[in-house]
Formats: sequence, structure tokens, C-alpha cells
Amino acid sequence: MRIIIFGAGDVGTHLARDFSQAHEVILVDRDSDALTRAEEDVDALTVVGDATHRSVLQAAEVERADLAVSVTGSDDANLVSAGMAAMLGAERTVARVDAPAFYASAAGVESGVLGIHSLLCASRLVSEELARLIECTEASFAVNFAGNALQVAVFPLPNDSPALGMPATHAGLNKTAEVLGVIRDSTLRLPEEVERLELEDCLLVSGSPKRVQLAARALSKNRSERRAVIVGGGDVGLQLATMLLGTEHEVQIIEHDRARCQVLAEVLPNANIVHGDGTSINFLRDEHVDSADYLVSVTRADEINLMASLMGINLGVGHTFALVHRPGHAEVYSHLGIEGTAGTHDVITKIVGWLMPHKGPIASQPLPGTGHLLQEFVVVCPPGVSVPLRRLGLPPEAWVVALSRDGRALRVGQPPELTAEDRVVVALPPGQARQVWERLRSIEVDT
Repeated sequence: MRIIIFGAGDVGTHLARDFSQAHEVILVDRDSDALTRAEEDVDALTVVGDATHRSVLQAAEVERADLAVSVTGSDDANLVSAGMAAMLGAERTVARVDAPAFYASAAGVESGVLGIHSLLCASRLVSEELARLIECTEASFAVNFAGNALQVAVFPLPNDSPALGMPATHAGLNKTAEVLGVIRDSTLRLPEEVERLELEDCLLVSGSPKRVQLAARALSKNRSERRAVIVGGGDVGLQLATMLLGTEHEVQIIEHDRARCQVLAEVLPNANIVHGDGTSINFLRDEHVDSADYLVSVTRADEINLMASLMGINLGVGHTFALVHRPGHAEVYSHLGIEGTAGTHDVITKIVGWLMPHKGPIASQPLPGTGHLLQEFVVVCPPGVSVPLRRLGLPPEAWVVALSRDGRALRVGQPPELTAEDRVVVALPPGQARQVWERLRSIEVDT
């Protein structure tokens, strides 16, 4: 695959380093020194020039690109270069646009703007990853698919769950999400096979991330509201707080800039906004941070994020998470006892990898405690062709557990007919991926 990356900064170089291991990569930047530095550890061709100029794109032979990704330091330049790349014939284009106000929705990925295949909002993508990590404190497993539009999670049944003794098909999630499987005795079973849920059972739940998180509340009668402390009220802090408040968390934001606190108080009236230093142990004690279920530090400085997280551990916070700006440093945080991290470099690389043109499975994830894998596929069929989900004819022990279209989660139990570009997550035994893929790309033949 031929990939052109506009911007040889930290993110662009990180992308080039990752993708050059398996693809032909061309790195474009108007700063020749930045390209020289990138060439030291990246196996990529380089082109010096302004990516918003047609002549530079033509010199990079953008018309031959399977994927063109614009990640310069300017939203405007990214929009122009990605839009021009699409106009000149690149098969697929992606632009990083960090201004949340530019987007029509609250998603981290938005499609079809100005002829560009996908726009990426870094602060939202990082926030979505941190929210997933937080969800894993209650779920035994949680993973996002379809550009974070879908989440599949496994929840052990608590001993006060109203679902106990019920058929798995009536687990009582208030229609917020769907139970698509039950893990019992290390075996993944269809919900229809489990007539009575027992205490040792785990439910495989899917839907949008927000709906899956709300579903977790319905699985326990006496589940108390969780308290989150967020250190840093910048774009990531704001986006994360908005997500957490949407699932009924108690959220407190600690921000050192008083003017920013006033803005946050206006935008987030249901959050507790506090002006102060998130690295002061005395201040954190005064704010009773020790009673928080988790602390997430998301300032613009790695040193502050590390220190605030360590302070949280010292105070006895059960779960600590941090935003990491420098690529490759996440292992240090883990070694120091911080439970989870997210960084712009890694989340953008993950999403861009998902956005590549694919033939076969897009993503694969082992489902712990079972012999199954979760694999994401894209439906391939001509425009106007569709097929009911029940007519897919998947191989034995394989079934659809999540479904999305145009960035929206769809219900598997009441799905519309599958059409081109739908994203399908299938639970399947190892070795059945090729059979599933053959079914998903042979819809035209069946209709």
C-alpha cells in the first residue's frame, strides 16, 4: 500500500515509523530539517515542500496514493492538503482537525467533509480511549471498534444483579445496549442457549460506548455513582468530563488557570470546577481526592500528569490514568503503578490504521476466557445491494455481536439490511475469519 503523510512533526514521524514497516511511505514537509531528522529512523521517501501547493502534491504523486494523511500543526493546512489530495485522485484521505467546534457531532471521527474521507479530532480520540480504560475498571474486558463507534464489553454479574435467574435474552439493560453472548465455563454461548443466568456468568454486551457504560449500571441494584477527578481542564479534560457526565458520573475538574475555570463552569454546569494545583498533595487532600474512584491527569505537560497520578496513588485512589504526550513513555508510567495511559500519537496511529482500505479483517481481539476472537469486517457490495443479517450464513460458532453504519451503532437484534461499508464485529473461533470474510463479500452473488 502507498501512504503519503503530510507533516513530519512528532505525529507524522510516528505514523511513518509505524506504517513503513509494511507499506511504502512518502513523508512531505516544507521543513527540510524535520525531514532529515525523520530519515534517521524512518524508512520513507521524503518530499520537501508545502503540502497545500498542488505542485508539491503532484511531485509526491498523490494520485497513486492508497491513503493520504495530513497531520501538520495547522488545521487549515490539513483541510486544504487532504481536500486537494482527494481532488487529485488519492483513494482515501484523512485530515487531523483539532478544533472541536468544526465538527457536526461529538464523535472523534467524522466522514464526508469537503470531499475528505475522514476528519480526526485528537482530543476526542484521546478522551474516548481514556473513557474506555475507565470502563475497564468495572468490565473484565472492553474494546472499541469501528472508529470508536462501537464497544464490546464483558461484565461479570454482581451478586445483587436483577438479571440473575433471568433468561439471557431478558437481562434487563433498559434497551441501552444488547446482550450478544454469555461466557459460562470458559465457553461463549448464544443468549438463546442460556435460560437462567447464574452468578458465575459473564455477559458480552455491545452498543455505542455510552450505551454500554449505561448498561453496566442496570446490571446492579445498588451500584453507587462513581466519582472522577480530572486534573487539567483543556480540550481533553473538557471532552472527557462531557463523556463521563453522560453516564452519570460525579466529575470534578482541577484547573490551575482561573479564566479557564470560568469557561468550564459555564460549559459544564453539572461538574465541580476547582481552581488549584493538581500536583499539591495538601490541595488534593483538602479536595478529598482520596475518596475518588479514579483520577485522570490530562494537562499539556507530561511532568504534571505523571506527578498528579503518583499523588493520586499516594492518597489511595483506586485507579489512576494519564495523558502521555511523548511517544514511547507509556511503559514508564505503567512501571510506576499508573493503571492506564493514552497518547495522541498512539490513538491517531490506531484510527488511521483502521481507516486504511482493507481486504479481510480490519481488527482482531482475543476474547478472554473463551476460545473466540472478536474481528471487525467491512461489508463489500455494490451500491443498492443489501441482505438481511439472518441470511449471511456464517459458519458454525460465529455470530455478529456489533454493527455500525456511518459512525452510528445499530442494534444487532433488530438490524436493517446490511449494505456496503457497514462495519460488522463477529465473534468467531480462530481459523474462521476467511470463511466469514467470504460471506461478507459475496452478498452480491446471493442477491
